[in-house]
Amino acid sequence: MKLLCFSIPGQEIPHFGVIIENQVVAWPVLQQRFNSSGNLLNTIDDYLKNLPQSAINAQELYQQGLAVIAEITEKYPVEAVKVLPPLPCPAALLDFSLAPKHFKNSALTLIKYEKKWPLSFILKQTVKRRFNKIKRQHLVDFTYYKGNHNTIIGTGQSPTWPSYTSYLDIEPELAIITGSVPLHPSTDELTHSIAGYMIFNDFSARDVQWSELRSWSGPALSKDFEGGNGIGPFLVTPDEVDNPLDLPVTVKIGERLTWSGHTCEYMVHPIEVIKYLTQFRSLPAGTMIGMGTIPNCCCLDKWLLPGEMIEISFEKLGTLKNSIPVEIEIIGRTRWKPRPELKQFKRWSFQL
Repeated sequence: MKLLCFSIPGQEIPHFGVIIENQVVAWPVLQQRFNSSGNLLNTIDDYLKNLPQSAINAQELYQQGLAVIAEITEKYPVEAVKVLPPLPCPAALLDFSLAPKHFKNSALTLIKYEKKWPLSFILKQTVKRRFNKIKRQHLVDFTYYKGNHNTIIGTGQSPTWPSYTSYLDIEPELAIITGSVPLHPSTDELTHSIAGYMIFNDFSARDVQWSELRSWSGPALSKDFEGGNGIGPFLVTPDEVDNPLDLPVTVKIGERLTWSGHTCEYMVHPIEVIKYLTQFRSLPAGTMIGMGTIPNCCCLDKWLLPGEMIEISFEKLGTLKNSIPVEIEIIGRTRWKPRPELKQFKRWSFQL
């Protein structure tokens, strides 16, 4: 199933529903038609907190609705509704980096902009040796950081362009949403721990990232800004995703750039990530886990421009669209080379 939060034209009230034959239907509509009572499907939070029973109820209603979708009057084409973030405020946001090739690519880019020869050469060789060792020995690094789960935007919405960066970037990822998972779950609990998958666009301020990584405190300004986490467009249940590590990915930056990637770059299955986490902590329902950036699907030298539309497509998950603001206000000095091409978009600045 493709689950979504949406509002209909002329109303701001959010609804929780499902897509049936490209038509959006709210769960209460299906419940009323098929005389199904209960409040497990009132909101996405109700759904996640009441798994697995809520999923069983939803699947039954979905199948019943599929059989009579032509007769249901309270339905809307997907393009006629406003699709909201599928999970407006995750219980937690934990972001991993489980695609080593992206780690290598991003590290080499940071070194290029931050260090001069011969130190840059030495550091680049160190990164390459580390990557080759990871690949050769299949070393899985489960390091993660905690993101700002209060700065979520959905498809069709825009992040802010922070005033302290000239080098805004995107980081397309596969995201997992969990139900409630206890500490040391059983095999059966682990198997049913994933509520669904969605696309995650982790915006990053690249030119402030090095100093934060060097401080060993984890990302702050480089990630933690308003609207910096794009998710959506839907929460796709596991029954529609046979293998989450077999999803082609396409990224378009307006008409200017097109990139391709694949979730096969991840070193472990999402279940292994949850297994790792629940060795030392429980996961509340609605925990969002980023698997890491898909290699070759972010800027890293071909930087974003204000006004551009970002389209991130994952097979089976849909397309997440986020537009970059047309105007920016950069008031700080970039650590990297100034970008004079940004001047036409600025409101005012000291240096771009």
